[in-house]
Amino acid sequence: MFLTQNSAPIIGFCAKLLGYVMQSIYWIFSNGLGIENIGLCIIVFTLIVKLLMIPLTIKQQKFTKLSSLMNPELQQIQKKYKGKRDSESMMKMNEETQAVYQKYGTSPTGSCLQLVIQMPILFSLYYIISSIPAYVPQVYKYYEPVSQEVVADYDYFKYMDKAYDKYVLKDGEKDKYSYYDKIFLKSDSTKMTILKANKSGNTESKERKTVDALAKFSKDQWSDLEKCYKNVDKMIAELNVMTDDDWKKLEKDLSESDKEVVEQIKKAAQNKDSKIELVSDKDNYIDSSKSEVISKSKKKIMKIYEFGPINLSQAPNTVMGIALIIPFLSFLTQWLSITISMRETREQMKDNPMNNSMKVMNIVMPLMSAFIAFTVPAGLGLYWAFTGLFQLITQICINSYFKKVDVQEIIDENVKKMKKKKEKRGIYSDKVTSAANTQTKSIKNIANANYNTSDESGKANYKKGGIAEKANMLKDLNDKNRK
Repeated sequence: MFLTQNSAPIIGFCAKLLGYVMQSIYWIFSNGLGIENIGLCIIVFTLIVKLLMIPLTIKQQKFTKLSSLMNPELQQIQKKYKGKRDSESMMKMNEETQAVYQKYGTSPTGSCLQLVIQMPILFSLYYIISSIPAYVPQVYKYYEPVSQEVVADYDYFKYMDKAYDKYVLKDGEKDKYSYYDKIFLKSDSTKMTILKANKSGNTESKERKTVDALAKFSKDQWSDLEKCYKNVDKMIAELNVMTDDDWKKLEKDLSESDKEVVEQIKKAAQNKDSKIELVSDKDNYIDSSKSEVISKSKKKIMKIYEFGPINLSQAPNTVMGIALIIPFLSFLTQWLSITISMRETREQMKDNPMNNSMKVMNIVMPLMSAFIAFTVPAGLGLYWAFTGLFQLITQICINSYFKKVDVQEIIDENVKKMKKKKEKRGIYSDKVTSAANTQTKSIKNIANANYNTSDESGKANYKKGGIAEKANMLKDLNDKNRK
């Protein structure tokens, strides 16, 4: 998947808004403080997002607090109707359950809204942290010169390498230019390659996709890319051993534009003093100045992604060593945060069969975060680790706050809010009641047409042949049989 901006309806919109936050943070650090560092930006960005989400966290914590009081009552109701599946018992169970929720001024879906709001934010954060160049123009500009050179020269490199492998390299001889294959020709299931980026689209699209590919490059891949440009003339010199028939074979089944590329390579190979002209710009050439562009961009990109001895653009599983501290911190902070936040709930649910499942989840979730942090770029793992750290600090503060707050105050506040909601809905309820009364009158009028008013004895005189008369006769028969 390319690292361009996400275009999903909700997630894409959230990512764009939060992308402006990240862009602003980077601008302040770079222009205001003279510091260009992705790691510091991620930490501040994480802190800001967590602060913005504190109101949602408090609401969710309130529901958790009330749940610890409601759960014993709800469990008693469940025990009371255990094994009863008839409709009457189920209705009574639902009524008593609803009564408990109304007592505390909440509902079974009390925490769902907070989760629904948080989910697109969490997904959008993933796209931003894993796609920094797409959301921060100041970072993108360091990749842009490289992507422009690569897109312009891609076809030349591709056909030079193909000609060298097929017509110059002898059986059993070692390929001195294997790095061309690594960068431009061979696909990699775990990394987006230049080959895939240059398959389709206009020049601008190819350059953007190439930046996506470069954003995942390791130090070794950057070194291979430098070698590609430094050794162009050496490879061209070796291609001069090819005959005209060899060149014709290479051009076979190629498109006109591809044949033009091969023709320029041929001319350069046959004239040692000449260099390959670019189709897009006849005044530019593939020469040592391009390798300098690659080298300068590489140094700058590596520097802004440095976080101590860790390169945040690399996944810990590809470099190992000190980078493994990030998935470890991700596990530790997430586990501590969950442990502290769920402590009171576990005490209330110690006799609940679901308690064991909760214990398992409290370990599984942090382990999953550690595994993800182990396999994705370290920048994303850093975000995850500091998310857990800030969440831990926030949770401690919230727990301290709730110790000073009377639970009854929370309940009273919730009941008032629920009452106001009911009053608002009451306007609509009155209309429904009025409509129901109208319908009831109509039903009564129809019913009166089926029987006459009662006689002197007070007994109803049903209309002869009517449904009401037949129903009454059946009722009388049943009453006699019971006697």
